[in-house]
Amino acid sequence: MTISKFMRTIVAAIGIAAAGLASAVEAQAATLNDIISRGTVRIGVLTGAPPMGMVDEQGNPTGYDVDVANLIAGYLSLPVELVPLTPPARIPALQTGKVDFLVATLAPTGERAKTVMFTQPYSAFNMDIISGPDQKFAKLADLEGKRVAVNRGSSQETALRKAAVPGLEIVVYEDDSTSAQALIAGQVDAVALPSTVGEAIIKQRPDAGLQVGFTFFQQGNSMATRMEDFEIRQWLNTAIYLMKISGDLDKIATKWTGRPMPTLPTF
Repeated sequence: MTISKFMRTIVAAIGIAAAGLASAVEAQAATLNDIISRGTVRIGVLTGAPPMGMVDEQGNPTGYDVDVANLIAGYLSLPVELVPLTPPARIPALQTGKVDFLVATLAPTGERAKTVMFTQPYSAFNMDIISGPDQKFAKLADLEGKRVAVNRGSSQETALRKAAVPGLEIVVYEDDSTSAQALIAGQVDAVALPSTVGEAIIKQRPDAGLQVGFTFFQQGNSMATRMEDFEIRQWLNTAIYLMKISGDLDKIATKWTGRPMPTLPTF
């Protein structure tokens, strides 16, 4: 049995179980059968953070997350509606029902877990401090008195605030691309970026002389569902497991980052 057929079998089995246990499930919870009955799956994906998520020359979403989202839609045997989202718009789009779930490079944090449910991570990358050609930073203490750009509500913003480096000014922008542009324009001394995003921008702008200083943590990224959508979250966890053992996640990681998927954190 192929993985796709196996996943369709799981969808059918979960749907039957859900029907039998409907009285035990909150009325507002979405199910896989709801998605299947609609005939399309709506997946929120990230934009403004190449290679994880961006828009191609034709205006279509592309990147690591898009490939993962398309793979999940294939497991469901459904056409997919990709909904491009900026980082601050990801959780609101999920909460308001604009998307069924997120595959949008979203780090599971304690604060976010108060409003959405996270799956096991499906990707991971290092979080790096990147500077311009005139100065390079080797450790957090080197950021004393400096201006560092981050994207709004990101894990790097949280981590830098918790680090409490004396005199560090955290400058917030709407996405990673805008944060990097602030560095290139000389508006800040450094930017905190996922290694995948930083490497892509360095390749795109060799004239800017950007350089990686140091890594200050590794970020695992999870898919996310609404708090009440337990069935969908469990199915996504199964899908992630199958994507790992099939080698599909390694292929996607190699395609977009040039190296296999790193060891993923679990919880």
